[in-house]
Amino acid sequence: MAPFMAAVFAIALGLTGSRAAAKPKVTFWDSPRCGANFFNQVELKERLVAARRAGVEFVRLAPNKWLNGRPESRRGDFLLGRPEAFASLDTNDLALLIHVLDDAHAADLKVVLTMLSLPGSRWSQHNGGVQEFTLWQDFGRQEQAIDCWRQLAGALKHHPAVVGYNLLNEPCPERATRPRLADWFTGDYEAWQAKVCDTPADLSRFYAKAVRAIREVDSETPVILDSGFYATPWAFKVLQPVSDANTLYSFHLYEPFAFTSRQNKGRFVYPGKIPTGESDEPPTEEWNRARMTSFLKPVLDCQTRWRIPAKRILVGEVGVCRLNEGAAQYLDDALTVFSEQGWHWAFYSFREDNWDLMDYELGTTKPTAAYWQAIKAGRMPGDDVYRGSPIFDAIKRRLRP
Repeated sequence: MAPFMAAVFAIALGLTGSRAAAKPKVTFWDSPRCGANFFNQVELKERLVAARRAGVEFVRLAPNKWLNGRPESRRGDFLLGRPEAFASLDTNDLALLIHVLDDAHAADLKVVLTMLSLPGSRWSQHNGGVQEFTLWQDFGRQEQAIDCWRQLAGALKHHPAVVGYNLLNEPCPERATRPRLADWFTGDYEAWQAKVCDTPADLSRFYAKAVRAIREVDSETPVILDSGFYATPWAFKVLQPVSDANTLYSFHLYEPFAFTSRQNKGRFVYPGKIPTGESDEPPTEEWNRARMTSFLKPVLDCQTRWRIPAKRILVGEVGVCRLNEGAAQYLDDALTVFSEQGWHWAFYSFREDNWDLMDYELGTTKPTAAYWQAIKAGRMPGDDVYRGSPIFDAIKRRLRP
């Protein structure tokens, strides 16, 4: 046994306790599930407990952002070290990850492990605000990324909290090619895909190879694959499913972005006429619940074409800036549509410690001084800060305490 894998095995054996029950992990996804995103800098047991108490059933956990217990003198990315020279997972970081997974299990909360960075695709916030695209330009970098997941799966396959490996959050090979696919909405997606077929920019090819590698070490844990162009539902037009029954397919919903983002600043209201897409002159459409349903047609078409059941579709993120007029109605309509389709979903986000504009329990008011004092001290703000709000009610009434 290689020294790294021996260390991984020792960590996993010592911290995860006994194996999960014999019931296959994929059965967790046999009925619709409601979750939340945990993209925090310091992960806290109290936040995990609070989420489960509120009715959250699973969390998309993104450890790449973590600062927990890491001295400022340490260089490199969490788990990956220097991603440009990745060889093995950092064992200290892996031990911390398993400790947090143990806390989630103790809270009766399931986890979808979600990577923001992989070798060749470094998260832009850790890369000077620049998205790294070499994963979609170099087969060699893809081998490093796949090996990263092979090591993670080998270390975590028996952990009872883990019900999904989300290989990469919001991949975007469409921006790595020349010519690029400029707009997922008005561009010719099928023509672009035909040009990149069997090149490093072929997302489906990468996924197929990655899933095969994971199954070499873990035959059970579900794999979750985000669609292309930052997980737009429109990338389902060119999705090629993998040959694996324990795989879910995921998209994110922040459209129309002109409304949901903080850049809106009162320009657009939901329901209402809102620009859609990323072209220089995007078409303006009337957005309401009916339009939201029709907008998701590429996902439904893909399900029909490939016979993908609803229980294998996950809306990995849905969110809106809580200050925007109509935000509560937007969330209510989106979650209604997801429920009608029988899809799983996870709202963004629950009590995030470095961004408050999608912390819906705060309503439409600015965070208090006590809120920021707690964040600065590495604590979760108390219940006196999280009093709930009409916008959070759109989510809360669908959760399962």
